[in-house]
Amino acid sequence: MESSCPSTPRWNLDRPFLTGRFHQEIKGTSRFASDAKGCPLDSFSSGLENPIGCYDGAVQELIVIDDLLFALVGIEGRYISIKRVHGKADVFSFQVDASMDLALQEIAKRIFPLCESFLLIDEFVESGSQFKNGLVNHALAAALWALLLDYQAMVAQLEHQFRLRRLSIQGLWFCYQPMMGSMQALSTVIKKVSANNYAGSAVLNLLQSQAKAMAGDCAVRSLLEKMTHSASIAYLSILERVISWFILWI
Repeated sequence: MESSCPSTPRWNLDRPFLTGRFHQEIKGTSRFASDAKGCPLDSFSSGLENPIGCYDGAVQELIVIDDLLFALVGIEGRYISIKRVHGKADVFSFQVDASMDLALQEIAKRIFPLCESFLLIDEFVESGSQFKNGLVNHALAAALWALLLDYQAMVAQLEHQFRLRRLSIQGLWFCYQPMMGSMQALSTVIKKVSANNYAGSAVLNLLQSQAKAMAGDCAVRSLLEKMTHSASIAYLSILERVISWFILWI
C-alpha cells in the first residue's frame, strides 16, 4: 500500500532542522535533568566561559527563564541542553548545568515534561502529515498543528513579558501548569499511535478511549474530544463515499 503513495522528498529527511529532529542522541535512560555534580560545561552550547553558578541568584533566574522559553519550543538554551536518548525515539533527556541554583533546577524540572510533550507533538505533526499515514492521521496532525500555533503564540507573549522584565520563573510555571495535563495526554496518544502504526479507525478508537479515561479532567477530555472530532471528519468522509458507491451499485 505504501508503494502506491507519493514518497517524501529526500531533502525533507536529510535536513533535520526542517523537521525538528535535530537533537543529538546520547546513551542513557534519564528523562529529566542530570543530577550528576560537576556536569561538564562542554555538554552545553559552545563558547561559554563561565558556569551559571558564577552568577548571583537574580541573574541566574533571568538566564534560566530565557533558556526555558527556548526549551518550550524545542530549542536548546545556553545552560539547558536537549538530547534524544539513543534507541528511544520518543524519549528526550533535559540536562542543566549542575552549578545552577537548586530551587531554579527544581522549577525547571517541573517544566521539562511540557517541553518534551511539545517535541513529541511537533514531530508527529511532521511525520503524521506524510502521505503513507492516511487521511485520519493527516486530519489529526492538522488539528495538532493548529493547537501548537496557539501554544507558540503563548510562548511569544510570555517572551514579550520577559523582555519587559515582568516575568518571573514562578510566573512562568504558573502560566504553563494548567496546560501540562492536556499536552501530556496528547503526547501519550501520539506515542501509542506511533508505536503501533495506528491509522484510520484505530486512531479514532484510541482518542475516544483516552477521552473516557480522562473523564475526571474536563479540560483534557474536551481537548481529546475536539481532536477526535477533527480526525473523524476525514474518516466519515471516506465512509460516506464508500456507502454512496455501494448504493449506486445496488
